[in-house]
Amino acid sequence: MKLTAKLAHSQIKINKSRSVWTLAGIMLATAMITAVYGLGASGYAAIMRIMGEDYQFRSEYLSTIISIAVILSVIIVSASVIVVSNSFRVSAGERTGQFGILKSVGATKKQIAAIIMNESILLSAVGIPAGIMLGLLVHLAAIEIANYLLNDINQYNAGNELIFPFVVVWQAILLAVIVSFITVVLSAWLPARKAAKIAAIDAIRGAGEIKINKKQVKANWLISKLFKFEGTLASKSMKRSKRNFRATVMSLTISILLFIGASSFGGNLNRMANLVLYTIDANVMISVIYNNQSISQETFEDVTLKLREFPESAVFGTGSSTDWNHLVAIPVAEDMLTQNMRDYLETENRPGSEYYLSFGLVTVDDKNYAELCKLAGVPLGSNILLNYCRTRIGEKWTEFTPFNFSGQAIQVPHFTSDSESDYEWRDLPLHGELRGDSVPNEIYVGGANLTVVVPFLDKLSYDWFIQSPNPYSFEEYAYTVLDEFFPSDDTLPVQRYIHNVAAAQNAERSLVLLVMTFVYGFVGMLTLIGLTNVISTISTNIRSRSREFAVLKSVGMTHSGLNRMLNLESILSSVKSLIYGLPLGVGASYLIYKGIMNSVFYAYEFPWAAVLQSILAVFIITWVTMRYSASRLHGANIIESIRSGRL
Repeated sequence: MKLTAKLAHSQIKINKSRSVWTLAGIMLATAMITAVYGLGASGYAAIMRIMGEDYQFRSEYLSTIISIAVILSVIIVSASVIVVSNSFRVSAGERTGQFGILKSVGATKKQIAAIIMNESILLSAVGIPAGIMLGLLVHLAAIEIANYLLNDINQYNAGNELIFPFVVVWQAILLAVIVSFITVVLSAWLPARKAAKIAAIDAIRGAGEIKINKKQVKANWLISKLFKFEGTLASKSMKRSKRNFRATVMSLTISILLFIGASSFGGNLNRMANLVLYTIDANVMISVIYNNQSISQETFEDVTLKLREFPESAVFGTGSSTDWNHLVAIPVAEDMLTQNMRDYLETENRPGSEYYLSFGLVTVDDKNYAELCKLAGVPLGSNILLNYCRTRIGEKWTEFTPFNFSGQAIQVPHFTSDSESDYEWRDLPLHGELRGDSVPNEIYVGGANLTVVVPFLDKLSYDWFIQSPNPYSFEEYAYTVLDEFFPSDDTLPVQRYIHNVAAAQNAERSLVLLVMTFVYGFVGMLTLIGLTNVISTISTNIRSRSREFAVLKSVGMTHSGLNRMLNLESILSSVKSLIYGLPLGVGASYLIYKGIMNSVFYAYEFPWAAVLQSILAVFIITWVTMRYSASRLHGANIIESIRSGRL
């Protein structure tokens, strides 16, 4: 073994703590790359199973998967180079004096660089195989999670199931090894080149990470005033060791950015899904439509009560009628419409002093009607305006309050015969309104519609929305109820439907959850890589300053005073990270929101929860790491520490 390799090997053994964290960074980076390539291979195999021998689609999907893998690889490699390179930079900074001595006895720049490069190769020899194995485990776990979440989607798309197989492609493994090795070597080459350039006399003096300037380093006046002597020392230390603290701040900033961005992406994805899915609290839906014959309110109530006899089942019944509504448009004065509604109608090319809106009367079962009256603050027997709109404008979904409600009456057509031309106009008083979340999702109020809930109405069509703990048994029970009340024969033709309304929604939610699982998993592993850098940098910084701490103790600084100084350093690092990370994270959340606005529309929500969680996590991570590293100062001999500069 060459001398440079022996020195590299001995250095790894001496600095076990730093080597372990560097090795962890290499393992995580390799695992991520392996998992990404493995998931790409599994995705391609799943798609090819569905597409069969369609070579055009095979080529298109392969191109898409390769593009995604390349983008993710660039992100992983970029983050890994920053983290692993900092580990080698700190390692090189620790050994500046050693490099100076080697240069003074004849070591060349090439040999100095070779020591660090050999260190990276030795760590790669252990970290990359371990990372490959970890990546395969992550790949397998991700496949199991994906297939579990795909159950609802596959049930909804019966006959065209998407199942990800666990496949190990040697080309993907080889590519992961090559990319990981290049990442580590590149990370080590940057600090190795810098270490090789330092002059021997400067290296022996210890010139390196801590810059000694001719001008006196001044502490921040505010920190000195607030925290006295310990604050002054902490502020000056951060200014002298800018690169070490900068690496910590950078890693924490990236972690904050990724966390807030991922949280915002998940929140926006859920809001978009809820808006598009138009969720209802039901897993069974029953529809009954009679042709050209209305059925009484009493029959509607009898069926509703019968359906409620099924154990632990909630039933919401609703219906609409042709008595008041032939899907005609009624004139509505402009001053009754909100600006949002007028803007929407302008997009529909309906400007003018009056607008014509589709008008609909609906009724609900007695129990739920009483609840709606209570929400609207009106007595039973009132007419309630559903003052809410959820609709699609172009390619976007949006929701808003459409009407200016003032307890007014509206004119609606009352049909006097079966002929659509025989009707008269009557006033329909509006006693109350429901907005936003108070509007039942079981009643659709989208587009240019004016919908009013009335207490009584003979209906032509009925819908019941049921939430049952056993939807399959309820479905069987529902058929017996329909046979009893709505028999189908030639004299009274009826259309009857029983739907699993939750199937499509479960499929969509599972898809959202699947996407978010991979997003959070990807961001989580990137964050772990960053945290290895934070922990390694802080612990190495504490260890390399053992001489400084010993000198401070020798002139009378107490152990509690030293702890206060280190606590202040962790707080200052955290605050600086938050100053950079929070605006970037919030900016990323807004950009994500604007990107999603290409498909839907809703108001931007500030990511308060993610911001507060980031603040708490950053302070905990830096404080715990600093305290753990500082605990190693206990029991150190002051004279030995001053003489050797090591714990």
